[in-house]
Amino acid sequence: MSFTFTTLREAVQNYTQNNETSFIANMGTFVELSEERILKSIQLNVFKKNAAGNMTSGNKYLAVPSDFLAPFSLSITNSSSFEFLMFKDLDFVESYNPNPATTGTPKYYAQFDVDNFLIGPTPDSSYVSTLSYFYRPASLTESQLTLTVGATGSFTNGEKITGATSGVVSTIKAIPTSTTFTILVPSGTFTDGETITGATSGATTTVTSTGADTTISWLSENAEIALLYGTLIEASVYMKEEQDIMAMYSSRFAEAMSRLKNLGEAKEVTDQYRTGEIIRQKT
Repeated sequence: MSFTFTTLREAVQNYTQNNETSFIANMGTFVELSEERILKSIQLNVFKKNAAGNMTSGNKYLAVPSDFLAPFSLSITNSSSFEFLMFKDLDFVESYNPNPATTGTPKYYAQFDVDNFLIGPTPDSSYVSTLSYFYRPASLTESQLTLTVGATGSFTNGEKITGATSGVVSTIKAIPTSTTFTILVPSGTFTDGETITGATSGATTTVTSTGADTTISWLSENAEIALLYGTLIEASVYMKEEQDIMAMYSSRFAEAMSRLKNLGEAKEVTDQYRTGEIIRQKT
């Protein structure tokens, strides 16, 4: 079993028996908050990413990727061999190499600001670097589908479109042909034959058909229970649900998180060759 954004939205509506317009419009927020809970609570390999780069000789800074959250490791290639730098406090690296003009083989790195690492000592060569880091995967709410329309006119990428009959709002991500949009999966469903209007361009066209939502994420495929109950918790907060209902969703979410934590922080980081088979005490 796995969820697309559409099927997850439908499941939450069925669980809560709520089809109110503003509730549905906020479904993306509920899902994103649930994903945020999981992201910040468990270390999973799916949240880990590697990026190759180059240090610049004489430059004490190394830019971090735009989706960077926290480092796992940073290494350089020195004489065809990997050398790992040690992650230290910013004060330590600045004290270790107080004169940025002093260069050498990098040994330490620290988080300087949201965009850069500070390297110590300042690189004396353009070392090839490999950063292993914690990042934010694409949200399930970024799922996309194809909207077939009449002539696209002067619509632009990134602008919001609104259906005149359904009131559904979405965002254009691409215009691959003169009669198709690639759009974010909307909170509702556009109606065939209705007019849609671009918020920025003011252009209008008519909907011919709406494609299916087939996009899944790692969490929606492999952590679907945690994602579902995390979303239900956020939806219940929005609805000001009764405490017993909140407690039930929270209990199910905690149970799913415990199993997910065992996967990410036990099974993903060991193997049977080193640790042997899992053995439980006889009862």
